[in-house]
Parts: sequence; C-alpha cells; structure tokens
Amino acid sequence: MSKIRTFFDENGYYLAKGIFSTAEISSLENEFDRIVRQLEIPDDGDPNYNGVISTRNVQQYSGLWLAALLHKGFLDSVEQFIGPDIVLNHSTLFEKRKTTADTPFKMHQDWSYLPTQKNTMIAGMIHVSEATEEIGCLRVYPGSHKQGRLERSKAVDPEFHEQFPFEGAIPIEAEPGDVTFFDYFIIHGSMSNHSEQPRKVVIARMFSGKDRKEDIYQFSENLVLRGWNSHTNEATARKAVVKPQ
Repeated sequence: MSKIRTFFDENGYYLAKGIFSTAEISSLENEFDRIVRQLEIPDDGDPNYNGVISTRNVQQYSGLWLAALLHKGFLDSVEQFIGPDIVLNHSTLFEKRKTTADTPFKMHQDWSYLPTQKNTMIAGMIHVSEATEEIGCLRVYPGSHKQGRLERSKAVDPEFHEQFPFEGAIPIEAEPGDVTFFDYFIIHGSMSNHSEQPRKVVIARMFSGKDRKEDIYQFSENLVLRGWNSHTNEATARKAVVKPQ
C-alpha cells in the first residue's frame, strides 16, 4: 500500500500538491470565471445571499473542465483511493466571496446526502485559487471518517455542529493546482470568506464502478472517468430510472 493511501486511510483526507500545472490551472480558472459570468448572481442586498456562487456539473458548461476531470494525474490519484473503476456522481463549482453572512458549510458528513451501497464515495476538491484560513478554506476532523455513518450529520443539524465545532477542526490550506481528496464519512466544513480574494474550487464526487447509489432514483451523472461501471443499464444510461408510484 502506498504512503498516500496509508495517510488517506488513517486521516480520511489527502492533499495532493500540484496535480494541475500553473498553465493548466490558469486556463481552468478562465473557464471557471466564464461559467460564473453565465450564472445568475444574487444581489448583495438579498437577505439570503451568503457570499457563495455555485452550480452543478462544470463538464456540462465547458469541454476544458471535462478534460480536467479526465486528467491523468487527477485520476491516478483517485485510483489509489477507490480503485481503477471511477464513476463521477457530479461536480460542483463554488466561488466563495467576502461576506459577513454566516457560512452555509457548517460541519457535516457527505454520506448523508448521497449514500452508496459500499461507501466508496470520495470528493476531489480542485483548488482553482489559493485557499487560506482567512479565505475560508476546508476544515476537517482528521480520522473522523472511522466513525462511519453518524445520524443527523448534515450541515443543517445544529446538535451536530455543537458536537463538532469549527474550532476543533484543522484547516487545509492549498495553492492553485492542488487537489484535496476526502472520504465521504469525514467530518468537514468551511467558514465564510473574510478576505477580498474569492475562493474558487470545483469538487468532483466520485465512487467505484463496483459500487452504486443506495437511492437509484437520486440524480447521478454516472459518467465513467476511468475503467468500467458494473451497474449501468439501459435505463440508467438514459437517466430515466422512474420511481414506481
């Protein structure tokens, strides 16, 4: 077992440095900004605006971002964590701007949103810009993934936040081109951005092709990034799995 996999298994996350080159991440940032310009941005006066701009599935906007998800260095890293069959559930763009509003990313576990049968789901957070504590970088409780499925562990569950406050988590600072990989059981979150510099990330959520979603009716791109998807059939390939009435 590699040192990278050993660290991931012990801590529930791994910061992979320089997966994307300076030139690659510069081009991806241009496409990132182009996507943001295409979105409907909330007005600063909107009481519900929390400084976060987001959209699902960057690969549906940009061929360059699709290529990023197929990047050899990126997938070589993913393969160390979940094996050679890699399926994309979805990707999400987040731009976090300066705000005085409370963060929507309180401590939580990802499994509670998208459980899979064999619990192989991981996230790959591609850092498009610098991530520091002031900017509101990812914070994690190392080793917390070993607790498995904790009930009421969503970002909207206040008792969970009392049990796992931000102060007890460690910040994962990163540079453009780095990728933070983390298990979907790890307890994590991020605080609001208090700097003038926006934080830009794209998160790819992926699972093994030998695994599948527990709720087959929940949306999934089911896009094979490498290897084989053992559970694809005619209905899922058309994204037309209809829930019985």
